[in-house]
Amino acid sequence: MKFSDASASVRTVLLSRPASVLPLFLAGASINLMAQTFPIVGLVLAFLLLAGTGRLDAVFAAFRRSDLNGIETNPAAVERLRDAIMGAFTPEVIVILVASVLCSLVVVFVARALVGAGQVHAVMRTLRNERASATDGDVATVPLPTPLRTERAIGAGVAGASRDGTRFILLSLARLFTYFLVFVAFGVAEVAVTSGGTVTAVLGSLVLALVLFVVLLAVYLLFLFVPQAIVIDDVGVRGGLRRSGSFVRHHKARVAGYIVVVVASFGVFGVVTAGLSFLGVSRVAALLLFFGVLPALGVLKTALYIDSESAVSNGRGSVRGAFGRGIHELRTFLVRRPLLVLGALSLFAVGGVGGWLAVQPFTLESVRPDVTSNVFGSFPIDVFVKLAANNWFVSIAAAFAGLGFGVPTLVALLFNGAVVGAVIGLLPDPTFALALILPHGIIEIPGLSVAGALGLHLGGVAWSYVRGRSSADAVASELVRAYYVLLGLLPVFVVAAFIEAFVTWWVASAVV
Repeated sequence: MKFSDASASVRTVLLSRPASVLPLFLAGASINLMAQTFPIVGLVLAFLLLAGTGRLDAVFAAFRRSDLNGIETNPAAVERLRDAIMGAFTPEVIVILVASVLCSLVVVFVARALVGAGQVHAVMRTLRNERASATDGDVATVPLPTPLRTERAIGAGVAGASRDGTRFILLSLARLFTYFLVFVAFGVAEVAVTSGGTVTAVLGSLVLALVLFVVLLAVYLLFLFVPQAIVIDDVGVRGGLRRSGSFVRHHKARVAGYIVVVVASFGVFGVVTAGLSFLGVSRVAALLLFFGVLPALGVLKTALYIDSESAVSNGRGSVRGAFGRGIHELRTFLVRRPLLVLGALSLFAVGGVGGWLAVQPFTLESVRPDVTSNVFGSFPIDVFVKLAANNWFVSIAAAFAGLGFGVPTLVALLFNGAVVGAVIGLLPDPTFALALILPHGIIEIPGLSVAGALGLHLGGVAWSYVRGRSSADAVASELVRAYYVLLGLLPVFVVAAFIEAFVTWWVASAVV
């Protein structure tokens, strides 16, 4: 496909049919939360171990004896806290934490491969705009309705992740091993060069740096279109490498255009991210990444490789219509799954009680919050945007993390509840702590619980799929529905963020 056609396809997909690909790209946003499950479990196990052996008492005793408000001017207190904390890192605790980190890395590696396979399959199906009837394998004489085409594209992604998941894992291993060999070889060469004279070392290092850049670029280009080759040409990793290399050699203009777009996209994204960080709303950058940059580049790369006409636009989608459907799907989910939402809320509450009980003996009496002025400022619009974006992104991650059979979502609900409970338990005045949480929490926590319930639901759907009790299209329907439910949750978090930024401090100051 020509570069101009590929660019047109990106606009068509993301403007007219974003739901055909975005659910799987948003699933990629949940991988970090999936990976955090093991460290969280590891921390809980370490906490229980330290609590059982009495080592945790020494840590909190050191905190209680220290005035945390003036800790930076008290070297003896700093030394005492450091010794107490280091004493908690027993061999057993270290083993637990290291094992949890290793498991987390494995989850990231495998999940990225599976999600990557699903994304390429969904994009390919969307671009080809297949005119498939409700019965697989038949060809209809008219295009399918947009909702059905959307679900079939996501269904192709789900089925593709199952079919090509192993090949994508092998591809990731091959890429990782290749880069490892390159860096080891150049590391050895660098050691050999720097062992000579000063001038030789400097010139040799410069030459090696240039050669390393060229080699890394060659490796990048070699692997660039392997995912597309695996999916579109139905080949293995070795065949994909040959086809990717051949594509790069025979379509230099397309590849060069793609690289320019990638560099420009991440350059602009970096500038925007820096600007958002300066404004205090850096979390918005994550939403831009998963809703815009990554899907656009994924569609563009597949469109460049695929051998077909560009996707035909059926008109732009309506943002208002998408959020309208989101509100409808949110109401429908609440009506159909009230017990699941209540269960998610209960898990959060259980975690809160557990966190509160865990820190009860260690209340920080020296902490005295200052409420003479609003810590957010007189007009905290930046805090409002940051809170809304953060809570929405957390809800997206918690919902799609449920694809890990619901376990990551369950752990996230318990852990976040435990954090809230621990904060309440650590502060000397529980009433003040509740005043800081309840005004916005009565909206925010139920919203997060709905996202948690959605994640638990998707966990059941994923479990049913791997056991062969449901089809890829059935999973796709639930993923698309989850996407719209999450759109419907955005106004909820906007309201909660407004209350937290502009109202909560007034309530807390009135209580104190």
